[in-house]
Amino acid sequence: MSYYQIIFGFLEFLVSILISFLLIFGTYRLFLILTPRFDEEVQLKKKNASVGIVLGSILLGEALVVKQAIYPVMSVIQIFVLGQEKNLKNFFQMLGYGAGYVLLAGIFAVGCILFSTWLFNKLTPKINQYEEIKENNIAIALFMALFIIAISLLISAGVAGLIRALIPFPEISPPLLK
Repeated sequence: MSYYQIIFGFLEFLVSILISFLLIFGTYRLFLILTPRFDEEVQLKKKNASVGIVLGSILLGEALVVKQAIYPVMSVIQIFVLGQEKNLKNFFQMLGYGAGYVLLAGIFAVGCILFSTWLFNKLTPKINQYEEIKENNIAIALFMALFIIAISLLISAGVAGLIRALIPFPEISPPLLK
């Protein structure tokens, strides 16, 4: 067990906590801003389970997409930490890139969720989803929630590929053979 690996594991844990709180809270607040006429917080206070189900699926969809960006970013940081060239400037540059990639994945996730709700509305033209959810129609909420999660799962693989393609993995020279 390496001292650097322990430090990196702890760093990865702290970064994951920070990212999760920021992205989940930010996504929740963003959807409150994007849907002012719906007023989710008032609906939640009225114990509207349908709103809770849909909001929960939005947050789960965000997490499913963003987690695909966290793994490659942490891999690059671990390669850097365990590598031979340890330079504080380069380390912070890698952290900055990593934060940018995770933010990019978060933006893709929000776009995916917005696309999912738009597509759900187009596929079900005879149902006014927002009114049904406001009236606590659990069936509509569950269907919409599972639709959002399904789209997020399918798009997450594409986001993972894009993020891996964008990340500048450091070059690793093979060890000298003796």
